[in-house]
Amino acid sequence: MLVEMGFQLFATKSTCEFLRGVPDGPPCELVHKPSVQRQPNVAGMLQNGKLDLVINVPDSMDSEGLTDGFEVRRAAVDSNTPLLTDIKCAILCIQALHRKWSRERAGKEFWSYDSWQEHVL
Repeated sequence: MLVEMGFQLFATKSTCEFLRGVPDGPPCELVHKPSVQRQPNVAGMLQNGKLDLVINVPDSMDSEGLTDGFEVRRAAVDSNTPLLTDIKCAILCIQALHRKWSRERAGKEFWSYDSWQEHVL
């Protein structure tokens, strides 16, 4: 849905490999985790305002405090980038964005407000 709406997807290694392995999966570009000193790096992209949304679901099995995931989430917050950390919320958010995009693309208003007087008259 995101690709259909014109978004470019960036993913770290494992996620990118997974998406590339899915038949008819979305295209994505590889970005490196904060601990990897290579470019493009997700932390640097966030600092430079190159990302519009971060979906990073924490691994509850991770016992270390300062993980790459934590650093990505912290960098998203520090750069005022919207951050989704729950997979169900991420799915619903993307579905809502797609619905809005689809309605507007079809020439329909997504939000329309009428005054009370317009309904009463």
